[in-house]
Amino acid sequence: MAIKWRCTQCGECCKRYVPLVLPVDVKRIQNRMNKPISEFVEFYRPTDFKPPLEESDERLFNSKFGKLAMVLGRVENEDMGQCTFLKNNVCSIHEFKPHICRQYPFQPVDFDKPQGPFRLIDEPCFGKHDTDGEVEEGPVRRDYVSYTEAQESYNEQVRRWNEDPTSKRRRIEDFLKFVGLEWG
Repeated sequence: MAIKWRCTQCGECCKRYVPLVLPVDVKRIQNRMNKPISEFVEFYRPTDFKPPLEESDERLFNSKFGKLAMVLGRVENEDMGQCTFLKNNVCSIHEFKPHICRQYPFQPVDFDKPQGPFRLIDEPCFGKHDTDGEVEEGPVRRDYVSYTEAQESYNEQVRRWNEDPTSKRRRIEDFLKFVGLEWG
């Protein structure tokens, strides 16, 4: 089955959304770009998101700076920030972009049944998309399963980190090392 969708490469999703990234995403980008993660990863507090994330969000890790989330870096443009990898309204890392970006703008009709049909998220674009194209559900489903497995694994790492009473006094670099990453 196919979903009616065609991206018009307006770039608005990469300007408006701040994707939370997983360690596997960061490693893949780092390996392909041969750059330290300090050049493309940032850390946001829950209130930095619009709308703010709940303090209980399982993707937030404790640090001496409070609860933080790992996100793709942003650069300022004329009216707002945009993803550091957006170049001329096109993702410059498309072939190895993060799981969450790969999944956008699709979701299962029933989250408990990812083997079932998929659909576009509600109001998928800030810009405009067309419905004269079709996206096959098979690859979308595979991406979603891969994304949810990686997200669940990362959430478990965050949970273990946050259970340590010393995590609220530790540095971001300590957390990164805990999840298998290195800042520099």
